[in-house]
Amino acid sequence: MEKPKAIPCPWDLNTYFGRWMYYSWITNPKLNFTSSAMIEEAKLIHFSCLYGSISNDITDTKLLHEHQIYENVIHPDTNEIQNTFGRLSFMPIGKALLVAVLLSQLTKNTSSYGWHGLNQSYDAFVNFTNRNGDTKFIPTTQFRFGISMLAATVTSTFAAFHIERFLISKICHPIPYRFVPLITLAGASFINVPIMRHKEIIEGVRIYDCNKEKVGYSRFAGLKGIGETIVTRIIMLAPGVVLVHYLEDVLDNKSCWFRKNKWAHFPFKSIGFGIILVGMLPTACAIFPQFSSIQLCTLKQFDKEAYNQVTDKSTELTDTLYFNKGL
Repeated sequence: MEKPKAIPCPWDLNTYFGRWMYYSWITNPKLNFTSSAMIEEAKLIHFSCLYGSISNDITDTKLLHEHQIYENVIHPDTNEIQNTFGRLSFMPIGKALLVAVLLSQLTKNTSSYGWHGLNQSYDAFVNFTNRNGDTKFIPTTQFRFGISMLAATVTSTFAAFHIERFLISKICHPIPYRFVPLITLAGASFINVPIMRHKEIIEGVRIYDCNKEKVGYSRFAGLKGIGETIVTRIIMLAPGVVLVHYLEDVLDNKSCWFRKNKWAHFPFKSIGFGIILVGMLPTACAIFPQFSSIQLCTLKQFDKEAYNQVTDKSTELTDTLYFNKGL
């Protein structure tokens, strides 16, 4: 069978600007309304292009659009169609609604447990959807997925609620108080992401040499990818969570209409956060390259099994290895 050719990316992914353009391209919220027929067409054209059998009737603009749909919808490792609600392009909608409620429920009452639970279950679903799927045992059973979802949701919800309640009881100054939601969400991410992507730590993720040849699996690389994902998620949320909370306080103090009409607060927070998140998605995702790097000497020190796999399989050892960190 003929080896497929790689489809070139429209931007240079070795630069931050190139990655920013790429991620803004594939996380466009308009892609959420792509129909099943359009997805199947994009898959057909994508694989036709890979094997050099593309029709001459398809223009470059059409090809680029189909490639955009494919990159947004298809998981790069499993080649499965991702659920709409788990894609990063849906986050400006789903996350905006949940964060707006959480900012409104910033109290010591146990009623916020439910909202934290909804937010963390959504985060767990996004974390699973955008995982590295190239582990030793790619298939994930429904039972294992359900247990992971339950564990991630319950533990991160418990952590988020109690972090929030502790900070609210200790912080009185209005400026540090604005950072309470961000610290709460960041703390929960340190639990949610590793649980939903635990296979990458337990089984390891595929690592490649400089020639893109598969040379083994590394648990340490999986751990590094999860760490970079957590940093990305926190940076992604930070400006919106802090800025929307601040602007709401400003409007409360300066606008009598806004202060009296409490119904306007929720749409203000949800729309404002959603708009900021549209820009922060590519900004945060572009910080780390999609194919992250790890040094061979690091594997020798922290992941001896992976190091042995590399030295056994690779005839020409290189100092730097690569792996897909997930999103």
